[in-house]
Amino acid sequence: MFLNILAHHEKNRSIKVDYIRSGWSISHAFNECLSAILKLTPLLLVNPKPVLEDENEDQWKWFEVGCLGALDGTYIPIRVPIQHKPRYRTRKGEITTNVLGVCDRNLNFTYVLPGWEGSAADGHVLRDAIVRRNGLKIHEGNYYLCDGGYTNGKGFLSPYQGYRYWLKDWRGDNPSPRCKEEIFNMRHARARNVIEREFGLSKGRWGILKSPSWYSVKVHNRIISACCLIHNIIRREMEVDSLDIDVEEQMKYQHENINVVESSEEWTTWRDELSQSMWNARF
Repeated sequence: MFLNILAHHEKNRSIKVDYIRSGWSISHAFNECLSAILKLTPLLLVNPKPVLEDENEDQWKWFEVGCLGALDGTYIPIRVPIQHKPRYRTRKGEITTNVLGVCDRNLNFTYVLPGWEGSAADGHVLRDAIVRRNGLKIHEGNYYLCDGGYTNGKGFLSPYQGYRYWLKDWRGDNPSPRCKEEIFNMRHARARNVIEREFGLSKGRWGILKSPSWYSVKVHNRIISACCLIHNIIRREMEVDSLDIDVEEQMKYQHENINVVESSEEWTTWRDELSQSMWNARF
């Protein structure tokens, strides 16, 4: 019943008919399963491993020095009381929650933070994530790929502003990069696309993430986390995920942690050196 509600966004009255159970029984079972899944969070979230120096995969070999994966925010439709709608309204006028998702290169969630209002900036959500007691931990020397909505600084490698970036920009009559900034952006976009595929898989599998649910905001945020955790179970247990193939086809010891999101001259210089090496290696 629990999976049926998540996957097909079924109402209780529909489940009552299908499973011949009372509404109370269905609600009780759903909340019991939801709590059980969330208690397994430490076991189900994947511990990210940095890309190795001998990495052969083309999209990752340029980011072998401590790259853990990619992160981004995504909007999930949500139903909120009318007095809270202005806070949850995005620039497109939709009522959503802004969810921060972090994944490794194998499309496993390593961290999820739901609950922020749709009007919240991605950078603000990320800053909150890294200062939380059980928040996003990034050891010194490691980093995630992120888009231009985030600061290029220690722990977060973003693309060059003002140059072509999105994968669709490299199709058509002028697909080749024209400078080191563009070749960096192209390779950055190809690797960072893993988080876009991750969101595509989750929304494709769980119908409850596609439209506002009838649950409270607090419960809905717990549901979002549960969907991400079950996604990791599926990735672990299924050698071949047909939905993943469909999405890919459509898209064609103690460590000191980073606890601040800010621009860095050192990080910008390193990005320049990395982009220059990409440009030189094109010949």
